[in-house]
Amino acid sequence: MSNPDTRASLPEYTRQLEAIVESSTDAILVKDTEGRYQFANEAAAEFLDCEVADLLGETDLELFGEEAARELREQERRVLDAEETATFEETLPIDGDERVFETTCSPYYDREGDLAGTVSVCRDVTERRVRERTLEDQRDELATLDRISEVAQEIIRALIGEPTREEIEQAVCDRLVETELYRTAWIGEPDPANEKVTDFVGAGLSDAVRSLIEIIDVSEESPEPAASAYHEGEPQVINDVEDDETLPAEMQAGLLDLGYHSGIIVPVRYGDTTYGLLGVGTERRSAFSQREVDAFEVLGEVIGFAIGAVKHRRLALSDTVVELTFRLTDRDSFYVAASEELGCTLRLEGMAAGPDGSLLFYDAVSGADPDAMFEFADEWDAIENVRLVSDHGDEALFEFTVTGSSVVLTLSEFGAKTKEATSEGGEATVVAELPSDTDVRSVVERVRAKYPGVEFVAKRETERDFQSAREFRRDLDERLTDAQRTALRASYFAGYYEWPRDSTAEEVAEALGVSSPTFHQHIRKAQHELLGAFFDRNGDRP
Repeated sequence: MSNPDTRASLPEYTRQLEAIVESSTDAILVKDTEGRYQFANEAAAEFLDCEVADLLGETDLELFGEEAARELREQERRVLDAEETATFEETLPIDGDERVFETTCSPYYDREGDLAGTVSVCRDVTERRVRERTLEDQRDELATLDRISEVAQEIIRALIGEPTREEIEQAVCDRLVETELYRTAWIGEPDPANEKVTDFVGAGLSDAVRSLIEIIDVSEESPEPAASAYHEGEPQVINDVEDDETLPAEMQAGLLDLGYHSGIIVPVRYGDTTYGLLGVGTERRSAFSQREVDAFEVLGEVIGFAIGAVKHRRLALSDTVVELTFRLTDRDSFYVAASEELGCTLRLEGMAAGPDGSLLFYDAVSGADPDAMFEFADEWDAIENVRLVSDHGDEALFEFTVTGSSVVLTLSEFGAKTKEATSEGGEATVVAELPSDTDVRSVVERVRAKYPGVEFVAKRETERDFQSAREFRRDLDERLTDAQRTALRASYFAGYYEWPRDSTAEEVAEALGVSSPTFHQHIRKAQHELLGAFFDRNGDRP
């Protein structure tokens, strides 16, 4: 027990206690056993933007509403029943906003020792919780991005196993749903005939969900997210199904009944072609951050690349191909306009990928002055650059750097290999090969949809002329002279083609007993024959 001479008097002790309570930045509250406020310090009044006197005699129901009052009263009842101190977190509506408090609540007793109510010390931890939730959201977002990246990597790895398009699409949907971040995932291709998604695969699909997918309108005039994604080539996010005005009423009601609150529609595309749509749905609201949307956009491109690779592989392995012939007279085409304006003939010799998504077209041009071609091409935005590769008088080879779309590129992205492309007299003819089991009607309709001026002229099936490795070597051997063959073999075995080179051209020439210019002449011609045999025989030269 303290010494009576040194212990502070009761009035002084009370003043000290009051000073401590009033100087506290935490809200300090005293309630009776019925939950009515008996005391509040200035900090509590400031939090509630009122005077202390306005709080006394009030209840939580009158201050915060029914829901918050019920939760507070449940916490206080536990403290009163157990007569033990408890710490808990509470969220209260204050000034139209929600504030989070960490509250320590203790029982207190009257002078007779009877339970009289509770004393609570409440600390505002709203900003701390916001930071913690932000960090948690960032961790969740990074985990989500990692999972999407894993799905993309699995697609690339799956290509080694020669999957079908359906297997790739099903694997994507399965992996997305397996992450437990999404409830449903599907991939489908709109039917050009009825502009509906009628043929699709997916995971987490109930009969009700399938019915909703089948009513999606993908027509160009449709305001629905799927239509925008397909025609504009950009992901469309539905942050809140209930408030999204682009969704038809039937779709909204159906999704809400099934518990879906947000989703994303992603175009499955690569290059200039959109192969279909990826749809993902979840019960979470506003589930798709911008970084997640960007990741899904990349995923859509990876799926598109995989589908394109499958199409090209099918063509490479097909014994029988379908040959399609198209005619184009639209003067919006550079080649059509050039052939008519300059009175020339353009014949596509080959294509290669250029910088920044452009394409390099190598065209043999006859009947036009090179200067006139340069001047004409300069007027076209789609022609980024022109270079005269060679001029043999009656025919010149041009390199055109082309940006944007073209019939040849579109056919290529549908798995077709252009066999011939010629423009003459204001008319272009394109002959392309596809695997024999291709849905020709779908390809033709999609080409027509993109290029209304294209006319489908003919279709025929033909057997492919395959060449074995032994036949290829024999054919190449016949194209080389003895000097060229010797130069090619010597330079190969001497490490001339290694990097860095094991032997220089001068060293190989000296070993062969010829001059350096003679060696270069032989080796250049041999390389030309080798590349010509490879590209021509394998159909890589249109």
